[in-house]
Amino acid sequence: MVFYNSRLITLWDLARHEKLNEHVASTVFIYLMVAFCLFATWANPNNSTAYLNWALYILFIPLIDDNIVAPEFLVRALGIVAFWFYTNTVRASMFYVSLVAVLLILGLMFKFHKQIHSHLLLNIELTAWIGVAFWITQTQLTLTASLMGTVMFVLMNWFTSLYWSSERLANLERNRLEQQVNSDTLTKAGSFFAFKSDSASALATAQRNNSPLTLVMFDIDHFKNVNDTYGHAAGNAVLIGVTELVQNMVDTRLYRTGGEEFNLFFETPKAQILPLMQRLHRQVKNADFVYEGQHISVTLSMGITVLNKGDLSFEDVYERADANLYLSKRSGRDCITVDGQQLALA
Repeated sequence: MVFYNSRLITLWDLARHEKLNEHVASTVFIYLMVAFCLFATWANPNNSTAYLNWALYILFIPLIDDNIVAPEFLVRALGIVAFWFYTNTVRASMFYVSLVAVLLILGLMFKFHKQIHSHLLLNIELTAWIGVAFWITQTQLTLTASLMGTVMFVLMNWFTSLYWSSERLANLERNRLEQQVNSDTLTKAGSFFAFKSDSASALATAQRNNSPLTLVMFDIDHFKNVNDTYGHAAGNAVLIGVTELVQNMVDTRLYRTGGEEFNLFFETPKAQILPLMQRLHRQVKNADFVYEGQHISVTLSMGITVLNKGDLSFEDVYERADANLYLSKRSGRDCITVDGQQLALA
């Protein structure tokens, strides 16, 4: 299980070197492990039950991985059918019954593998059917040995299901906490924490590659009046509406860094960003935000600057954008200031 989940780093490095993808590398690894189990069965028949169970486990359990793709599933399913023919007496009538059963199981796994993965009871039930379908055809074994083989296979999978379940819950909680920290709860824009982290990374990349970085900071004008006139719920609706409008117009992440303050940064020259910001400014000004029958119009004040060679940190860029935003507000709001100069609006 641990080997499968890690997908063998060495093998993956080889696959990447040969321009094979992770799915191919995993499938090759599974077939190698099954081949080893079959060899062990031949070399040490006294422990054949354990080796065959490991082979079953290696073939079937990865099929309920959330990340498996259809071609990968098909290739592995063909391997299971080949394994079924190799390990059973084809002339026995029970073999064909078990073959039909395993084909039905594979069909269910293909259609519902994500649900099976996340549902412990379904996982164990399916595993029990796989064990019964396989071990009932091993006519060379006693009934007790076949029963023990089935029970062993179910227990192996039960342990895996419990492991996957706890890991999945831990991942969900981790993702929830990351989402909570990195996203603004109200607008779903990036949080100030995410802005600080992402902007530091963008600055490092820009300085390393000597590439442009443009920062846009804007406020919703007279937002306190919106709250006082229409209520805080209406103000929240305006914040959400502005966020959605802006995010639909730009191909970068929007960050809410204050009550009504937002930031955007672009790894693009300022000359290419200014026309977009003029359109964005106009779209927000012309937008009609409606909350419970109340029509609300707002405008934006913007401050725009770029990364300069003398900047030691992103704080230098941020302070210039903030100063430009302040100039926009002092100039009567509803305008854009770029490095100390007011930009003409279309």
